[in-house]
Amino acid sequence: MNSECFRWTESLRNHARRLGASAVGITEAGPVADDTDLRLKQWLEAGMNAGMSYMANHSELRHDPRRLLEGAQTIVAVTFNYYNPLPHPTGSDTMARFARYALGDDYHDIVRARLEILARWMRVTAGGETRVTVDTAPIHERYWARKAGVGVIGRNTMLIVNGGGSYHFIGLILWTGAVPAELLDQPATGSCLGCGRCERACPAGAITAMGVDARKCHSYLTVESRDERLPDGTRLPDGRLYGCDICQEVCPHNSDARPTEISGFKPRGFFKNLTLTDVAEMDQPTFSALFRRSAVKRAKLAGLRRNASHILNQKKK
Repeated sequence: MNSECFRWTESLRNHARRLGASAVGITEAGPVADDTDLRLKQWLEAGMNAGMSYMANHSELRHDPRRLLEGAQTIVAVTFNYYNPLPHPTGSDTMARFARYALGDDYHDIVRARLEILARWMRVTAGGETRVTVDTAPIHERYWARKAGVGVIGRNTMLIVNGGGSYHFIGLILWTGAVPAELLDQPATGSCLGCGRCERACPAGAITAMGVDARKCHSYLTVESRDERLPDGTRLPDGRLYGCDICQEVCPHNSDARPTEISGFKPRGFFKNLTLTDVAEMDQPTFSALFRRSAVKRAKLAGLRRNASHILNQKKK
């Protein structure tokens, strides 16, 4: 084993942790396994992507991330814990509830900024070119995180970080440099506990053997869907008008989740007092001010108001 390369990879991991990373893995870039391509193909053919037509695009890039960066030989997978206790009690029938990942600043900005620092360090210390992706490129992020030994994939398709649960963002760095095979991380083995709690707890029955059916998934419906109305029969429990989290809340791997130490992921203060009625009656200037540099912007004001009105109406029935 080349001692200089060993010291460099250890320095890389330590630098990532100083930037707030919860886990770091290094693997060789290349085509994804055939069964991964097949599962995506079957999922798309079943229509489980709902309105996310972009999931069918750029199949050649998804198959081989080396097309995203010419000469890429290595992928560094990095995760960041975003867990926070909810700002108000579960079961509140008036408060607007948001998925934990959206309680702080936009994770795209926070994770990218930290990974750009790490990527710059890689270029300065070892040369080569890099490309950072944070849910912004057609690449199987969870696949590569698993291949880099960071964790396994749960029944709900979430990445379960080794010893850390699933409340983690994933970022990847593609690099044209190479790491000796003996210094690469081994793929994480096994799967989740197989307890089935997430599948049984899903209020919409969206978790299937083929993956998550976005046509039913409340996270998709409340965040991604641009329909004027939610499907008939949709019941959003506990005021969950943006995202869901139920499958993560019941997961045994998250039973001892620890709050994030990254200040940008901490809940914004207004979440403690924001009610469903506030959201249903919100105007554009208020929305823009409250959710500036927030992932919640993804749903747009129309989506949030639709969701809030839907929950208020379901309470009347």
